[in-house]
Amino acid sequence: MDYTILTGFATRYMMTKKRTLTSILKKRGMRTLDGILMVFVDKHPDLSQEKIGEITLFDGASIARSLKRLEEAGFAERKVHPTNHRKKLVNLTEDGTAFLKEIKKADHKVSDKLFEDVSEDDQEALERILTHVFNNFDKIEIPK
Repeated sequence: MDYTILTGFATRYMMTKKRTLTSILKKRGMRTLDGILMVFVDKHPDLSQEKIGEITLFDGASIARSLKRLEEAGFAERKVHPTNHRKKLVNLTEDGTAFLKEIKKADHKVSDKLFEDVSEDDQEALERILTHVFNNFDKIEIPK
């Protein structure tokens, strides 16, 4: 198998998604990381800022700046942890959830356009293959 097509597809797909996200965020004076964190916080509510950094591998200062922008835009909120008052838990606001829906809608338009000439059967086959390949990531041992 010629893996260059897979690498090329993955790269162009992610760059197209990033450009779409960036263009939407830029109109609101926000950055790509802000959008990434919105998606992450939506999927993982009530995590601390530190835990978000640990999982996403973004540095604490970048996350703090991004969360500040999201709070100023009214898209996220940090509330005090119920048992550890030094920690703050991060969640999206209603406005943040609504804005994220806009972002996801634009993202789906890109994907729908990419696959518009691909039959439903081929799309289902591709999904099965990619799921299988994705699960193989867990079998890879990367040397340290």
